[in-house]
Amino acid sequence: MPLTGLPFTQNREKRLETMKITYVSTSLPKQCGIATYTDYLIHGIREVEPKSEIKIVAEQGASPIKQENLEVVPCWDRNEDYVKSIITNTKGADIIHIQHEYGIYKFDDRLPTLLRSLDVNAKKVITIHCVRPAQFSERGAVDENFAAKIAHLADQVVVHLESQKAILTRLGIPSEKIHIIPHGTELSDEDKNLSRKKLGLPIDAKILLIFGFVKKHKCLHVVLEAIVQILERFKDVYLFVAGGLAPTASKKDRDYAEFVDKKIKELSLQKNVIYPNRFFPNEDVPYLFGASDIVLFPYHEEDRSASGSFHLAIGAKKPVIASRIPKFEELKNICDELLVLPYNSSGIAGIVIRLFEDIEFSRYVLKRTDEYRKLTSWEAVARQHLDLYRRP
Repeated sequence: MPLTGLPFTQNREKRLETMKITYVSTSLPKQCGIATYTDYLIHGIREVEPKSEIKIVAEQGASPIKQENLEVVPCWDRNEDYVKSIITNTKGADIIHIQHEYGIYKFDDRLPTLLRSLDVNAKKVITIHCVRPAQFSERGAVDENFAAKIAHLADQVVVHLESQKAILTRLGIPSEKIHIIPHGTELSDEDKNLSRKKLGLPIDAKILLIFGFVKKHKCLHVVLEAIVQILERFKDVYLFVAGGLAPTASKKDRDYAEFVDKKIKELSLQKNVIYPNRFFPNEDVPYLFGASDIVLFPYHEEDRSASGSFHLAIGAKKPVIASRIPKFEELKNICDELLVLPYNSSGIAGIVIRLFEDIEFSRYVLKRTDEYRKLTSWEAVARQHLDLYRRP
């Protein structure tokens, strides 16, 4: 019987026998959001169901691992014909779960062929991390049609957002086959002052954080305009840009970074913008969020995909202000008033000022943030995956 809705703490004797779960994914130490996501998910599953036998059939570049109930086998390359290699290494699994992202699997027939060829005795699950509507893709309908094709070939489909499910349903995928499981949240509670000392940030100040690689669609310049307005009310405000250009940055993004540098000077914000322009390793991430008062996501993009950075921010129990776009639709589950229209610098400034001045509003946001971070913890998300795996 399916375990959906049943207490996960019920006696182990009543559960189905231990499953052999195989993930097809990129894997650490590869610098890839999907690799990080898969690592967190597996850690969550091992926490709540330690006896599960887990294997990652990973892209080359991952670290091979051979432990009790955990194996990582780097054996395929996105630029080669990976079908046979993946089939060979997924034999014997009860669950084969593919983590899909357009950039990894491209749009050719290799992934559909793989899905058709996997062991018929295994349940085939695919997480589609991004669904890109035709009207917003340079390839037209190619992106959404490919997502629909692989969803059709899988037994069960996982997405993170309602908007993703809506598109797949429009494309003919039965709604009962699509399961909305939120992106997981890593809980962290690093001390604010200790984090600031570690990172060399001002101790007694109001710090706003923008996290990750600098890219044009992340609209850092909009926040710079907001900072000017916030400084009219508070003089001790700093914007900490914790990131820089990606190693593979496009010319568009490099040009944008130069534009941002000029904008900082034009607005006379040199003293209020902390912009080290460098990559921060994973071990620093909890301190980056721990040091901040508010985290900003002023993005403007049309992809339907969840944000791992958003979940890192709420995992640190920090108020988030984000653009009212599909990527951050989850924020309405905390407080819809924290969402602003893209390019609305005055709106960002207004919310920042209210969070600093209105104690009751700030308490409300923090309480709701804490509730949602626990609801979407990696252990909670792992339980939802295990429930799905056990369904007939």
